[in-house]
Amino acid sequence: MQYAIKIVAMIVFSLTCCAAQAQDHKQEHKQDTSKQATAKDRVPRFADYPVAKISNERVKKPIIPRNWHEDPRLRLLDATRDVRANFAGRYFMAITPCGSACVGGAIIEARTGKMIPLGIVSSWKEVHDDFEGIEFRHNSRMFVMSGQRDEKPGDMGRHFYVLENGKVKFLKTIKTDGDFMTPVK
Repeated sequence: MQYAIKIVAMIVFSLTCCAAQAQDHKQEHKQDTSKQATAKDRVPRFADYPVAKISNERVKKPIIPRNWHEDPRLRLLDATRDVRANFAGRYFMAITPCGSACVGGAIIEARTGKMIPLGIVSSWKEVHDDFEGIEFRHNSRMFVMSGQRDEKPGDMGRHFYVLENGKVKFLKTIKTDGDFMTPVK
C-alpha cells in the first residue's frame, strides 16, 4: 500500500510540474505576441531604420522629368546647387517651398542625380518650434511627411515612409487634426 501511495504521489507531482511548465510556456508565448503587437502598433522611429554607411559626397545635378513645369524645376535645381548627401547615407532630401504652409520634396541619389519625387505636404496648423513638413535624418532611411499629402481631403496626419533599395515604401499614417506640436523621434 505504501508503494501505491508513493507512486500516486509521484504521478500527481509529475502532472503538476508538467501543467506548471505548460502554463509558463503559454505565458511566455502570450508575452512574445504582445511584444510583436506593441512593436507593430507603435510610432516608427528614425533609429529603427539605420544606414550602414554615411557619405558626404556632392550631389550631382538632378535628372528632372521633362513634363515638370518651369517653377518646380527651377526650385529643385536651386535646392540642389552645391549640396552634399543629407539623407539615408548617400541621398539628398531636397525640400522646396510651395506656399506658406506647404512644401514639396524629392529624394536625389547623390552619385547619379536620379530623382524620386515625393509630392507635396501642406495644411498644418499647430507646430513645434523646429517643425519641418518633411523630417529626415542622414543616418536613417525613414522620413516623415506631416500634413495633408497632395491636398487630399481627410489625409491629415504624420505619414511614415522608408527608402528601401532606391524605392519609397509606405509604413503607416497616424491621423491628426493638423496639430504637430510633438517632434518626431
